[in-house]
Amino acid sequence: MLGRFEVVSPDGAPAAFRSRKVGSLLAILALNKGREIANSTLQELLWPESDGDRQAQSLRRAVADLRQALPVGDAGRSIVHADHGRVGLAPDCLTSDTERFAELLAPGAEAEAVIRGAEALALYGGPLLAPLDDEWVYAYRRQFEEMYCRGVEAYCDRLVAAGQAREAARIASDAIVVAREREEPYLAAIRAYIALGNRSMALQQFEALESMLDDVFGQSPSDAAISALEAPTPKPSSGGSPDTVNPGPTTLVSGGAIDVESRFYVERETDFAMHRALEEREPVVLVFGPRQVGKTSLLARSASQLREEGAQVVVTDFQSFGKSEVDRATTLYRSLIHSMATQLGLTYEPSWNDWIGPNSNLDAHIDGLLRQTVGRVCWAMDEVDRVFGSEYADDFFGLVRSWHNRQALDPGGPWSRLSLIISYATEAHLFIKDLNQSPFNVGLRINLRDFSDFEVDALGSRYTSHVADSSKAVFQVTNGHPFLTRRAFGYLESGRSVADLRDNAASDNGPFAEHLHRLYETVALTDETRKAVVGLLRGDETTDKPVLMRLVSAGLLDLSLSSFRVPAYEVYLRGLLL
Repeated sequence: MLGRFEVVSPDGAPAAFRSRKVGSLLAILALNKGREIANSTLQELLWPESDGDRQAQSLRRAVADLRQALPVGDAGRSIVHADHGRVGLAPDCLTSDTERFAELLAPGAEAEAVIRGAEALALYGGPLLAPLDDEWVYAYRRQFEEMYCRGVEAYCDRLVAAGQAREAARIASDAIVVAREREEPYLAAIRAYIALGNRSMALQQFEALESMLDDVFGQSPSDAAISALEAPTPKPSSGGSPDTVNPGPTTLVSGGAIDVESRFYVERETDFAMHRALEEREPVVLVFGPRQVGKTSLLARSASQLREEGAQVVVTDFQSFGKSEVDRATTLYRSLIHSMATQLGLTYEPSWNDWIGPNSNLDAHIDGLLRQTVGRVCWAMDEVDRVFGSEYADDFFGLVRSWHNRQALDPGGPWSRLSLIISYATEAHLFIKDLNQSPFNVGLRINLRDFSDFEVDALGSRYTSHVADSSKAVFQVTNGHPFLTRRAFGYLESGRSVADLRDNAASDNGPFAEHLHRLYETVALTDETRKAVVGLLRGDETTDKPVLMRLVSAGLLDLSLSSFRVPAYEVYLRGLLL
């Protein structure tokens, strides 16, 4: 099922089905092996446009066709059994690449990890059930793609640690082709090339990642990618080749955030505010700040703290959803349900009741999952403003607000154990019609800001002494912008001078070139944003506050609404717009 759908009998003969729906029925049953699925659920998944009688008739026909197409099992029993309104597969009658894939990537003995990883990656031939585009498949496809990409990253890191960085670079490059819109393969490639001492190729991979994230999500590389690129090149062990290196254990994690133990993480006052909020069990914590200010890293640390305290944590990065998933509420909601169930290790019926709306379906499923849990559950939602502006945004955030209200209405129920951490970069009032019907005016808000000069000094101290001595100059150039501050320190670490940094900060060939180019594309995206920026450059008064607030959220302006966040922004944009 990984890459294509094919069914083969024990003697090697391929199975043929009368229709695509019969094959889809088998795929659903195989993905839920060991469970029986209600007829009503299968009818809704496979024939959503039909009425009840036609759905039931279609399912009966598909089950009969499937039984006819598959060989008879032991003792003459059919592989497919349907009874009491449910359908399932007989135990131990069928093996699948998806089942084996999940087994190989499950935690196991470290000594076997490389062998198991190699076998798992060889099984992944591409997206699950490609090119099927039925709504039900997206959540499963996303799950297996995430497993694959994490597996690639972990496998390549093990190869690098074992002195096989060249092989790691090859595997990571192949994975980028298979899963172009995931960050993990790029991270693996960057680390492998750094281990090989080939910073040029590592930079190429970083720039390819920048381009992909900008084109697909309008985002920038994560702190993990920046740290990987800035990592010191390990020295070859004596007598060994450049490929025989042991960089030691990585301090980075997948998912786009700096690991809690990373030497590049700088604690700010907001970290302590978040720590207090979690200790006091605040039901809703809002993390607000412009792009690239460290929201995801703060969420990662919060999740680590909660897990250490025994809570179950679900993390949803809305920026990782594809456009096809975000465009429709039903597709996004299915993915949310599936992701929560997977992360909590729970089972759920993949049903969808068309007699009720998407909100009611999502609400019922989340309620069912919470009732299967014990103790505190925290749902961390990162970059939720990806949903702002969608047709269903008010409905979705209204539902989230209702979950908060239910904690007070039913203090002994499952909703009382759920807490939410919500991060966003765009002021909600610009898109949410009624903030009283959303969580954005009930939660404890934590505002993230750029680094202070003291925090830039703290970050600079994690680099070599000659770089650390340049902290004040770096702050003057970056104004504390976390992403650019790390890029500036990395630029100096590569042997460039402070004068080079100042001279090239706003240059198309400087350390911030890709970032500045992306910023210009954001400005030029609409006539109103372009007009507002031109007015600021000319010193005109701009009264269109919503547009200015969007530019603050995009990271272009500071909170004064009249000053550029970084001096280089004004210099660069002035050269292009005036």
